[in-house]
Amino acid sequence: MKKTTFLIFGLASSLALTGCELLPTASDNAQPMAAQEESRPIIVELPKAATKKPELLKISGIGYGAESSYAAYTPGQRRLMAIRASKLDAYRALAEQLYGIKIDSNTSVATLTAKNDSFRARVNAVVRGARIVSITPMADHNYETVLEVYVDKKFFEEAFIYSGSDTSKAMEPDAVYKVSSY
Repeated sequence: MKKTTFLIFGLASSLALTGCELLPTASDNAQPMAAQEESRPIIVELPKAATKKPELLKISGIGYGAESSYAAYTPGQRRLMAIRASKLDAYRALAEQLYGIKIDSNTSVATLTAKNDSFRARVNAVVRGARIVSITPMADHNYETVLEVYVDKKFFEEAFIYSGSDTSKAMEPDAVYKVSSY
């Protein structure tokens, strides 16, 4: 019992003393006006013109999906899988527009004739904030999905080298010639 009373008294007195530190004293008022102004925080307000509203661009992606002819699936499963395929294809189309597409190609030439020509396209991206605009059934049990996403114009300026304002990375044709010539 004595310990709890002592503990409560100690907490109350520490709170009272802390509150006393925040109150102005007579010695604080005795400071010269210049010293009081130095201790005040400086607040700087930015002009409203400095905050720019983002310029949003709407990017759309369209995807298509076909129902499977696998007999073990029910008609409902076939329909849902075709819708899912069209949705994923729309996300792929959207990602290609946002982040670009990487193409790996290989061509073999023998006796000045192309013998083998192959290529592979890849997209590796994260798409956030896209919304489904429509899922439309089409002829022959196919489906079309339309997605859209709004992105800031700065997204493209910062994501791609060729569209930014930094021209130091691009070389002029004369500079390439001077580097490669002896």
